[in-house]
Amino acid sequence: MSIGMVHRKELQKRRNRRIWGLVKFLLVVGLCSGVGYYGYQIGISFAEAEVLRWKSSYESQVAENDKLKIELGKDKATVDQLSQLLPNDEIRQLIGVVTRKANDGVELSRMENIISGITKDAKCSGEIDTKRFIVLTPVSTEDASTVSFYRGLITLAGTGVPSLNENGSPEAWFDPTNEVTVNFMIQNGDQQKVSGTLPLYHSVITGGSEYRFSITAGRTSFVDASVQQCDL
Repeated sequence: MSIGMVHRKELQKRRNRRIWGLVKFLLVVGLCSGVGYYGYQIGISFAEAEVLRWKSSYESQVAENDKLKIELGKDKATVDQLSQLLPNDEIRQLIGVVTRKANDGVELSRMENIISGITKDAKCSGEIDTKRFIVLTPVSTEDASTVSFYRGLITLAGTGVPSLNENGSPEAWFDPTNEVTVNFMIQNGDQQKVSGTLPLYHSVITGGSEYRFSITAGRTSFVDASVQQCDL
């Protein structure tokens, strides 16, 4: 084999290697481009989905805010209406009393009848009846202490907190500076309890009349209960 032929074969091998290298390079470039394009498309899809999600969330929040604005507007209108119906603290307190009584089981129709029967020109008798009774404590020596008015129409009983001596031990009598509870027992079976520090004031309405009570501290162990009868 001549040198020229050997040289031509060597050149052919080199040319083939270059061609094959170029083909592999083009394949790699094509593959990378395809992967890159596929990744780009996936990224675009994810981005579009994220944009749609955020857009949907934003629209939902806008709709919720609009709904809240409407509700707040309604609430404000309700508050304004209630403010017009309840122009002062006294009426608000009266509504609070009615609500508490209703929660305690008092029928609204009964309260309505009582309030409807009240007149601004109510007349009270000049006679004030005063009696005293013992306020019992957990360490009292008495088992019971009550006082009745108007031939047993209304009976009162009370409980309190024992007074403490210098050693901190409880005494048999109640402490008038602590809370006292007075139970108003009405002849028809109703009971009304009032708690607080003395003096206490309470009205009982029964039998078409109002009985206004005041409970004040008396001598040791006792309270004085005064009552005045008034027309409704």
